[in-house]
Amino acid sequence: MNIEFYNYGTKAKIIVTCWLWEFRRYNRVVDAALFVAPEVHHESGGGLLMRTVITGKTVPMLRAFKVAKQEAGNGH
Repeated sequence: MNIEFYNYGTKAKIIVTCWLWEFRRYNRVVDAALFVAPEVHHESGGGLLMRTVITGKTVPMLRAFKVAKQEAGNGH
């Protein structure tokens, strides 16, 4: 699973990508990020390689990124 954060000043973007066999963890990570920052927008797509792009204001996106990394087990 790959979680990337891009900051564009007042706007930011998180891209979550993973393979199909990590579907449950992927759903848990994306749901947790969207739950802590309900004012953001998201687009999901893919088949074998799934990808979700979450966009919004920087402060809620930082909160969502922190929770997503914790949920994925990639951040301490």
